[in-house]
Amino acid sequence: MARRSFTRFSFLWALTALLLAQAHGSSATCELGQCSAGLKRQNGNRAPPSMREGQGRVELPEKPNIIIIYGDDVGYGDLNGYGHPTSSTPNLDRMISEGMHMTQFYSAAPVCSPSRASLMTGRLYPRTGVYSGQAGTNSSTGLSVFSPFSNGGLNLSEVTVAQMLKPLGYATGALGKWHLGIKEPYLPASRGFDSYFGVPMTQNECTSNVESAKRFGPCPIMHNNTVAIQPADVQNIDAAYVSNIKDFMTSHRNDPFFFYYASHHTHMPQFAAPAFLNSTLRGLFGDSLAELDWSVGQILDHVVELGIQNRTLVIFSADNGPELSDGDLGGEQGQLKCGKGTTWEGGVREPGIFWWPGVVAPGSISYALGSTLDLSVTAVSLAGGKPPADRAIDGYDLTPVLTGESEMGPREEMFYYSGHMLMAIRQHKYKAHFWTKGSHCHNSYHDQDCWDTAPLKAHEPPLLFDLEFDTKERFPLDVKQYETVLESIMALKAGHEGKMTFSPGEMNTGGSAENFPCCNADCKPRNFCCACKT
Repeated sequence: MARRSFTRFSFLWALTALLLAQAHGSSATCELGQCSAGLKRQNGNRAPPSMREGQGRVELPEKPNIIIIYGDDVGYGDLNGYGHPTSSTPNLDRMISEGMHMTQFYSAAPVCSPSRASLMTGRLYPRTGVYSGQAGTNSSTGLSVFSPFSNGGLNLSEVTVAQMLKPLGYATGALGKWHLGIKEPYLPASRGFDSYFGVPMTQNECTSNVESAKRFGPCPIMHNNTVAIQPADVQNIDAAYVSNIKDFMTSHRNDPFFFYYASHHTHMPQFAAPAFLNSTLRGLFGDSLAELDWSVGQILDHVVELGIQNRTLVIFSADNGPELSDGDLGGEQGQLKCGKGTTWEGGVREPGIFWWPGVVAPGSISYALGSTLDLSVTAVSLAGGKPPADRAIDGYDLTPVLTGESEMGPREEMFYYSGHMLMAIRQHKYKAHFWTKGSHCHNSYHDQDCWDTAPLKAHEPPLLFDLEFDTKERFPLDVKQYETVLESIMALKAGHEGKMTFSPGEMNTGGSAENFPCCNADCKPRNFCCACKT
């Protein structure tokens, strides 16, 4: 009897699946557990019909304002709106409820400087020179970021999004952490930004009133290319940052503007202004995240106060996944594997939130693939321009996704690089790992695949996962049953590597203590004597 019930259930399930496939016009055929639709846009990727019905064509304002707010080491699972039960992020949740959040949105790299290079240029970061090691070799891929002593930075031949937008009539401003080179030619004011204000490095790289283990010198606050204050009051810096962006928006309320706000939250060491200390259930990490969220609310409110919300797109994302070794001082990757420094999903999948009243439908969810690579391309497209035609551009225009005209958008693939190595590729819902490696950011985490002791390991055949069903990458698929899927990914890999070009590695150029920003550079001993206030 139980056998007949199971058979009847199986028949009904199969019949239902067939009818659903016919209703969606699918011609998928399954063989040995392999569906040919696996290489197409899957129904599982479709936005819920209720999110799309009744949306006509959206009329876009000419040359809208664009604000990018970029978190630091914020994990996919850290925000309340992305599932964390005790985070206090009401303003980011507001962006989600009043706008769109993407569930399959990626940073271009698992660490800081490379991800920011891709955000600025719309190009895979090895093209920009922001990597260490020797291109074309298979060697250990460590954490590759610029230090306050570095000689190099974002390759000077690269064109930033600010440089793309200025000829289109945009005012451009930048705020906070830069991390794409500390010497003057590499700083924001030399890379297309009309104004820059902030501490250009991570708070663990300099001394301030925030405890730090790495001490290259006192944290500088820079105004354009000049040190204005040293050491910085990092603990209370968010208030100064919010004041700066408000002034910028007020000054340019009648002009199109682009603004990039790179927060220091929630990179280690965690900090928060006194008003936010002990304000959340998540301890100091939660307090730090709450202050970042407060700054988001201040920006949104000021946009509304100026009456420019219908012509202002505000975007939130982050540079890479969380550190998992720091207990309650580290972030959360949610339903993903590992975190920062790895090319497992937790290292690169990030929140992607888009707020634009009158254009982006409130409460909309997108299952399309997207990336921080796409943000500069989208910005330039909205401004009526095009990225430079003399180089490869890896980003796509997400405008059709934001307006609801396209469910799946233009992106069909993601290339996962670490250092100079191509570690994995995602094509539609399938991801193939050619190499895996852990990171020192997770040495106390329970999954030893994430540890630094997990060596650089080649996989032949590649580890293959279905990321729609297995976001934690726990169950490798039998590649013998997914030959068509793997053949398609390997063909994509071959085509990509055949055309991929690397700029010279800027992180291989060494460094000097003389490069550290110092307002009285002749003082001794350099750099710890640096001190000034204006």
